[in-house]
Amino acid sequence: MSINIGVVREDVRRLNKEFYSLKDKDINFYKIPHMKYLVASGVNDRDIYRMYDYKEIWTIGRFINRFKYYTKREINKNFSRMPIEIEWGRKTETGTEFKVMMWVPDYIDEDLFTITMADLKNRHDLNEVNLSLNTLPNRLCAQLLHKGNYSNVEASKQILVEDLRKDGYLMKGNPQEIFMNHPHCNPPERLNILLRQEIIAGRSEK
Repeated sequence: MSINIGVVREDVRRLNKEFYSLKDKDINFYKIPHMKYLVASGVNDRDIYRMYDYKEIWTIGRFINRFKYYTKREINKNFSRMPIEIEWGRKTETGTEFKVMMWVPDYIDEDLFTITMADLKNRHDLNEVNLSLNTLPNRLCAQLLHKGNYSNVEASKQILVEDLRKDGYLMKGNPQEIFMNHPHCNPPERLNILLRQEIIAGRSEK
């Protein structure tokens, strides 16, 4: 006779706390293992107080909510949501290019991704959103916590990038902003944004 043990809640932030934490008050280096992400790209005004309304970030949120319906029903798992990660690109006439990502568990495979997206498209108009499921390979990254007003985040990025260049590192892409707490739920001086820069080579690593 089978026994239903109920839905198990997975605290995935705790499982990933080595790479997603508030301890990086100085620059630290990490060998990040391969991880699976929801990924989308877009162009919009660079405004962290509006970004959760960007259709790309809105769709990621709806995807997670809908997928959790399937995981609770099919495999008795209910995982917590990971923070939004944004890499800003160049400015254009219509806004700033960006790539947004969110970590997801390995048991989100292509079949479940396709089923969930089809379900979402039946409920919402998602024709303009190109959401994909990507697995990033092992990466060497440097991280630095920015604490405080978002208007000063570029100064923190400059500290991170200049220190890496001084130590002879080559950088891949722009620094990511990982929002460890929600801009709408915290005053500007209490924002915690983890800056992550992928690097290719250098003198030292953790």
